[in-house]
Amino acid sequence: MNETRAVVTLSLFAIGILTGVVLHTFVDKGPAENPYPALPKVEEPRAAHDVVAAIGADDAQSLSRLVDSTMLNDLDMALQPITDVRTTKFVGAVESEGRLLSAYVVTGKTTEGIDFVVGFVLRIANDQVVGVN
Repeated sequence: MNETRAVVTLSLFAIGILTGVVLHTFVDKGPAENPYPALPKVEEPRAAHDVVAAIGADDAQSLSRLVDSTMLNDLDMALQPITDVRTTKFVGAVESEGRLLSAYVVTGKTTEGIDFVVGFVLRIANDQVVGVN
């Protein structure tokens, strides 16, 4: 009697799991489709590349020729608290209606010598950097 009861209990358990798996495959529709269209990816814009190369090379003179003083302040704020840039990396760029967004990750050291990573985005229009986020 105890063996029969154990077999019935285990059988019900197995049938319940199997039924749940089969039912789940028919009922689950997966995640909903993203309602926002993806922006087309593009190559790294030359203007943004030049600005980031100047940042990586610590070339203040070239940087001042490439962007105006307002954007220099915006770049300084975007790179805080990094004071010594070690590496720069292009993450990706997208385009919408003639405007480009180019994303970067910068690693460096703070004034206290602590390793730090920041990311920022350059806005490009008419082959010029027009903003920093």
